[in-house]
Amino acid sequence: MVEKEEEQELALLATRAEEIRTGLDTNFTEEQLQRPLSRRMVHALVASLTATTSAKLKALSARVAELEAGGVRYSGCYQRALEYRKGSVVTFVSSMWVALDNVPAGVQPGSNTAFWQLAQKGNPSKRVKATEREQ
Repeated sequence: MVEKEEEQELALLATRAEEIRTGLDTNFTEEQLQRPLSRRMVHALVASLTATTSAKLKALSARVAELEAGGVRYSGCYQRALEYRKGSVVTFVSSMWVALDNVPAGVQPGSNTAFWQLAQKGNPSKRVKATEREQ
């Protein structure tokens, strides 16, 4: 609810700032435009732009904090029965994979480039059969 109110306030401030800028260019004669602006007009423009910038910075700060809080989510070895969220990191065949989007169960890393991206290629260990070891 608060986020919607902030977005509406930001839109209103941006609209008002644009009205002021447009008004400065269109509602005055060439002679009036050559005169210096009044202090009141300068203060109104600065206040409008400051409020707009402040609202944008607040929204961006919230997004950065949300992204930083998430960090890398290592989910262990890939399990086909699990669903993975965007940003999850798994190990599969000795390689590290990152989920680019929410991944449905059963979509294994490397099978669909829309869901998985290879982050670190590993060297799969050579498997030795038990019968070979005994020899």
